[in-house]
Amino acid sequence: MLLYTGVIRLFVLFTFNPRDQWLIAFNPMSNFKIGQLYDQALAEMPKEEVQSNLEAICYEIEERSYTKNLTEEELEQRKDEYSTIGIKLSEINESKKEMMDSFKQKLKEPKLRSSELIKAIKFKSEQRYGKLFSVDDQESGMMYSFDTNGVCVDARPLTKEERQFKLKTVNQ
Repeated sequence: MLLYTGVIRLFVLFTFNPRDQWLIAFNPMSNFKIGQLYDQALAEMPKEEVQSNLEAICYEIEERSYTKNLTEEELEQRKDEYSTIGIKLSEINESKKEMMDSFKQKLKEPKLRSSELIKAIKFKSEQRYGKLFSVDDQESGMMYSFDTNGVCVDARPLTKEERQFKLKTVNQ
């Protein structure tokens, strides 16, 4: 309880002294640095007593976010935790990559078939591979291709090599 009155004594000087210039010279708050204790006596007090002293001298109490400097020990803990999480993330990403590769393989065949089907629907025909029979029509100058069912699937003009030239005989 003696420490409590020591802190209060500074507060009493602050509140009851009418000369503001004198207060500035003796105000213990004027030379504080971030991370410094309000009073060294607070370091040896239990947390509840520190809060009680601060409540007695404070202007207001508010809840808000703030930045707290880390001690060397806290900083080392954060680094250890960061490296542990980094390893875990690496393992998860590797697992994700393997799963994605597996899904890509599963999707490959349906995607290919889907692409073939959309082309067939769009062009009302489809690409096939198979045996074709080419039949020439010398009179019309065309080459026709038929599938194994006898359906004509392609037509094109005859090339020079495919044309047969006949000699016309003249009747005398």
